Amino acid sequence: MNLKMIREQSELLAALSNTELEFFESVSREIRLAAGEILFEEGASADTFFIISEGKIGLEMTIPGKTPMTIQTLGPGDLVGVSWYFPPHRWNWRARAMVDTTLVEFDASQIRGRCAENRDLALEVLGVVAGEAVARLHRTRVQLLDLYRSV
Repeated sequence: MNLKMIREQSELLAALSNTELEFFESVSREIRLAAGEILFEEGASADTFFIISEGKIGLEMTIPGKTPMTIQTLGPGDLVGVSWYFPPHRWNWRARAMVDTTLVEFDASQIRGRCAENRDLALEVLGVVAGEAVARLHRTRVQLLDLYRSV
């Protein structure tokens, strides 16, 4: 997978130096999901993360006895998964392809290891991942407020 093709769309990839981008490319692979296919389940080990090349991924909240609720929809360039960076490295949502989707999958343990060796990289990655986590919490809060206003 040539990450330079999606670099402009991805905040994480845009933050990397060319050397680090080459490293990320060396620990990545392209995957494809059919519409409706599950990318990961809530509670499972977060040993990878993803950036969407094409398509849409829905982040779902699972509710026992109910149909999963899509909380957010992510598209090209978006980071799928922030749990890989923070212990205990477990997914907090379920992710499902909403349409046929192509993603770049990254080996999270390799990238965490590289971050442990390189403080500058760690700060760049942490800034993007933490920023995305905060933004998602805010968007989820707004969506849940809208949901409960209509009840």
